[in-house]
Amino acid sequence: MQVDSSRMTRPVLVVIGPSASGKSTAVRELHRRGVLHVHPTWTTRARRADEAEGTLEHRFVTDEMFDELEAAGFFLGTVQLPGLPARYAIPRPTLTDDGPLDTIMARAPFVELFAEYFPHRLVYQIEDTAERARDRLVARGSDAYEIEARLAGHDAEVAHGRTIAQRVFTNDGDLDALVDTIAAALRTDLMVLPSIGVAQP
Repeated sequence: MQVDSSRMTRPVLVVIGPSASGKSTAVRELHRRGVLHVHPTWTTRARRADEAEGTLEHRFVTDEMFDELEAAGFFLGTVQLPGLPARYAIPRPTLTDDGPLDTIMARAPFVELFAEYFPHRLVYQIEDTAERARDRLVARGSDAYEIEARLAGHDAEVAHGRTIAQRVFTNDGDLDALVDTIAAALRTDLMVLPSIGVAQP
């Protein structure tokens, strides 16, 4: 059932975390398990090598298309990461009050930009050390400039995220273990997961 966000009886999940913390990997697995329904951000960022067919969490558009959509009021808000040229935006999503939990991905400093649109929200942070984040960025093939730009505010962003997140998860081990922990937390926080077909761990 589609509903207005102000009338939702369950929250929108907002997953935050610094670059290369493992947000996308965890969210993709939760989506695969039928736990989450991800509303993608739109971005002018260039696709990475493994994104030729697109991704669950992003829609890739040209700068010109992004400008047109922004001018038309398609987005709730737009942001740009310090030191990087790409822009990101969240369109107004169509939310439901049943089925997999509506989810958006964001960065902690930008949550307040769209907070008024999602007054009933649950914020989960996925984090890791800057050293392991650097290893992931290198594995992605990011160049030295992008790596430094993405890690510049890592510790401050982690600290900020902890002030606004209801739960914090450290991505320092096995993916399945991390995803199981997040799913269990949702089960506790929402008490609705059995009704949306989520397998018990």
